[in-house]
Amino acid sequence: MKGKAIRVPPVPGVATAQLKTLLEAILPKAGDVAAVERHEGVGGVTQALQEVERLMAVRRALLPALVRGSQGCGERLRDVLYLDLALDGAVRSSVEASLSLLKTASSSEEPETQAGCLVDLVALCVESVCLTSGSNVELVMILRDYQASQALDSPMKWLRAQAASERLTRELGALSERYLAALQPTATALGDALGLSLESTGIFAEEVVRGSSAAPLAQLVAVLAPELRQMAGMSSWEALSEVQETHFQEPTILLVQHVGGEEDIPEGVVGVLSAVAPDVLCHAAVRARNSSVLLVACSDAEETAAVAGWQDQQVQLQLTQGKTAVEVSLAQGRADASTSASLGDDAVANSGRNLPQIRQRKWCGQYAISSNAFDEDTVGSKSLNTLKLRGQLPVWVNLPCSAALPFGAFEAVLQQPQNAAIAAAVQKLDAEQPPSPDQLQAVRAALQALQPDAQLQNQVKAAFQQSGLQWDGSNPSWQDMWRAITAVWASKWNVRAHSSMRKAGLQHHHLQMAVLCQPVIPAQQRR
Repeated sequence: MKGKAIRVPPVPGVATAQLKTLLEAILPKAGDVAAVERHEGVGGVTQALQEVERLMAVRRALLPALVRGSQGCGERLRDVLYLDLALDGAVRSSVEASLSLLKTASSSEEPETQAGCLVDLVALCVESVCLTSGSNVELVMILRDYQASQALDSPMKWLRAQAASERLTRELGALSERYLAALQPTATALGDALGLSLESTGIFAEEVVRGSSAAPLAQLVAVLAPELRQMAGMSSWEALSEVQETHFQEPTILLVQHVGGEEDIPEGVVGVLSAVAPDVLCHAAVRARNSSVLLVACSDAEETAAVAGWQDQQVQLQLTQGKTAVEVSLAQGRADASTSASLGDDAVANSGRNLPQIRQRKWCGQYAISSNAFDEDTVGSKSLNTLKLRGQLPVWVNLPCSAALPFGAFEAVLQQPQNAAIAAAVQKLDAEQPPSPDQLQAVRAALQALQPDAQLQNQVKAAFQQSGLQWDGSNPSWQDMWRAITAVWASKWNVRAHSSMRKAGLQHHHLQMAVLCQPVIPAQQRR
């Protein structure tokens, strides 16, 4: 390896033999997803629990030094804090890597043992959030409840664990609201002062919440909730807050099989009943709270099926048990079917609203351009912002080389003779108003078959060379690169993009796509 070796002296009072032993126990194992996936059922849950326990043992060993501050760390508090932050990130990564396994382990033949392991895992994650959070009194009390529950006999142990989970759900929701209240007004004000769109600044605090240590904890609670509610003999309905394509003219409650977490809440919806509980910090749950929309989950398939039989009828929802559970009942009378057809482009144009307009850019005549040719007529804001960073960064921060397929290049490729059949198919499918998710998927699939001509490929290579991008056409291959380019173009027809355009009163066919091309730095994990 080139370069000079860097030797950092050990931190006095912290770099002990005990800490070395604890670190050696986690270095070969942290983030070892393959090892977790080799086990199923209780074995996999136990292995995930053991990995997080090893990480938390190191955090506990660092706590006394952190509490004493600089004096306890030999004036090296920053170094110890960075190590603790890295361990917090490792806990998060370990839990996130195990989530898919934990979600599929619910059919274990040892439900009590598995539920106990899940409770212990949630308790460890609560402890990790406690060590990271400033105001953690409520979290500490919740942690004590989880720990005390496992010393009780059934069914009291599950009732107390369920009570702790409900308390934790409320605290995570409150944590999300505190982040939003503390960060979003400043983000919005800065965005307005800088002339940024609300689309980019409006989700700033939401992304901070999703990037916090509490995010995987919320997902774990969602995995644990149905098992605890069943063992504790509680109601199958659970309140998650006080998601896309359809508009509703009257107050409407939706019954859905699954909330993925990325959905937008349709206009006119006042409540969403889901057969599967999302985590309370997912995008959909945060948006539901911000919009005062009731989002609830039910773990009982029979009760969900019964509610499904009330389609197009008036339903009454009542919050019970301290607003953490929900009673669903059929109200008197019958409502007319409230689903209305989504507004098409012509309807929107004639609705009388002052609609925003998208400035249409003309194609510059080049399929690919170097960063020197970036301007508002050829590329979007992300590409322009990379250009503005030139000369503004310190010497030790490298700015990646950039090239782009500009606005209008997609439309030009679509009109080439070899793509005539695809263009006709896209036009036919895109004419459906409103298009169904299956139709949008069909458009995206059709666009993946676009064929470039030799001129396009040559111009891409030339633009890369002019921008300093080292690419000889082999790594990645041209086929892989073209597949990525068409995937970006096809993303114009995803459900969320189509829905957002319509909600904003914009016509979907006016949306133009440019493709920014930059090198990806391979991430390496040191063991």
